[in-house]
Amino acid sequence: MGSCSSKKMKQQMKAKLQEAKQKQSQTTTPNRQTTQQNGMRSHSRHNTHTAFQSNIDLSQQGYSLKNINFFLVYRNTNFSSYYSLLQREDKDFPFTTIQHNNTGTVRIIKSYKSSDSKYVASLLKYQLHHPNLIQQFEIYEEQQKYHVAEENNNKIVVLNSKIYNEEKDIAFIFNQIVEVIEYLHHQKLTHGHLTLECFALFGDKYLKLYDLFHLFMKKKPTLEESHYLPPEFYENQEYSEERDIWSLGIILYNLLYHFTPFQSTMPSQIKLEIQASNISYQNTISDEAISLLQQILEKNPKKRIKINEITKHNWFKKQQVFLLDEQIKDTLLRLRQSKKLNILQVYLLKFIINNYPPDKLREIYSVFRSLDLDNDGFFSISELITSYTEFVEDSENTKLICMNIFQKVDMDKDRKITFQEFILYAFDRKELIEENVIDTSFKLLKNKKNFITAETLAIQYTLEKEYFTDIMMELLKKDHMTFQNFKDLMNQIV
Repeated sequence: MGSCSSKKMKQQMKAKLQEAKQKQSQTTTPNRQTTQQNGMRSHSRHNTHTAFQSNIDLSQQGYSLKNINFFLVYRNTNFSSYYSLLQREDKDFPFTTIQHNNTGTVRIIKSYKSSDSKYVASLLKYQLHHPNLIQQFEIYEEQQKYHVAEENNNKIVVLNSKIYNEEKDIAFIFNQIVEVIEYLHHQKLTHGHLTLECFALFGDKYLKLYDLFHLFMKKKPTLEESHYLPPEFYENQEYSEERDIWSLGIILYNLLYHFTPFQSTMPSQIKLEIQASNISYQNTISDEAISLLQQILEKNPKKRIKINEITKHNWFKKQQVFLLDEQIKDTLLRLRQSKKLNILQVYLLKFIINNYPPDKLREIYSVFRSLDLDNDGFFSISELITSYTEFVEDSENTKLICMNIFQKVDMDKDRKITFQEFILYAFDRKELIEENVIDTSFKLLKNKKNFITAETLAIQYTLEKEYFTDIMMELLKKDHMTFQNFKDLMNQIV
């Protein structure tokens, strides 16, 4: 068993953990995602039902849903109790990998010093979750170090400017980059150290920001990072949204031209080049791409394009980075037809989804953002009615259908649907109860006696054991479940 490096640090971490326990599901959801490169939505949409009010009472009796957005487990023990070291990082694969002892699941492990406790506490506090953000599963504290277990992919490769040549492919990738940074800005977070190397490809088309450390631990920019700094940095050195947006422009310039706009290798010379901002735009790329670059790499931060305007630019429209209408319609119908979950099924299904391959979730994220008409991180009854009318049907029953969907999906009864609620009803549940998925999920959750207990669920969601004991006793008449109990519960959701 590990221990804190000092009594003071242990008290600090205990306080941060308590704060995490009290923090409820308030995070804004990921921004509009794309899964198709060859389908364009041609019509504009307007919220035509904003005045609609319902007399149906959305409240209901039962247990209140807590910490459903929580997924990061903190353990004061050696990670070797759960994982075995598989391979240390090397020049060919710059990640240290570990393998889960029960399931064989391979993950990445990153280690941090005891002085990085602020970073660990921030991870626990924010519980960030986005399809283009590296997924973190557990934090292990031992021997004055912290080890963070993160998702892995056998095709993971650090992004570089030479990978893509076609603007269509670059638009698909850059869209993901913009949206994950927009998500962070929704959380009132700025990165400030963005470079191409902050991102990694998980497969051929899907990308993740894997440098979260500098999201919370600020430092003096390196020489490489200096090429991505905006002109105003040399006046105020602030961490602002505008600073991140400029960095996005340098990243896009790199992807399109395969080199940076500033070539100097001396810090003093880089400073002069950036302050002058005499950027050359060669006509080897499209006029729309140049137009977007010019708006992002605007010298005056007050005139620089806003992040929520970037993916609306004509360049993305020309490259057809859009969802197909049929995808939205199918998901809305699935919302209508999905069986209602009990509270125990909600927690178990959420755990399964959190451990599901992230590229499988892309379309669902995309649809959710299409339903969020005002881009505020959730959608209302009025927004659902507007979308349902447009993509499914416009009939006298539409309002009633949407109210029924809302009663079911809005599980915390706050009159808005967040992504964490949406995904539980929008996912094709048959995929989630396949035998291999059920088997792996049970092994990840079970204790040494081969039971999923109230205690193991409490640890997973940073809640009190008594909370799950009461739920399990009411639904199962016992405070634990066997593999068969787990399988039966999941089979009931389809």
